[in-house]
Amino acid sequence: MTNLIKQKTKTLSINKFTNYSLIVLIGMSALFYMYFANVTVRNLTVLEKTKIQIQSLNIKVSEMESKRLFAENSVGAEKALSLGFVEIKHPIFIIKGSRKTALSLKTD
Repeated sequence: MTNLIKQKTKTLSINKFTNYSLIVLIGMSALFYMYFANVTVRNLTVLEKTKIQIQSLNIKVSEMESKRLFAENSVGAEKALSLGFVEIKHPIFIIKGSRKTALSLKTD
């Protein structure tokens, strides 16, 4: 009889330990889940903010590039004359299919 009581007491204590350990494990799992979910949400918000900043920087860079290209490609008559170009008096145009004009490269 005492042997039977001892066995039941051992099984109950083992079950209590198992139950408490499972409760602790479930609690720790819930805490880890909340922590990692929080970290994920924070990272996603930072990623979205960074994406918006990158888009605005791309727009600013493209505007600056277009301003630079416009300034670089705006050649006026004064700038052309300062670079050594001269204005011609009688321009001759070459027309495709015209037999009068022939081009050759002679470097004599």
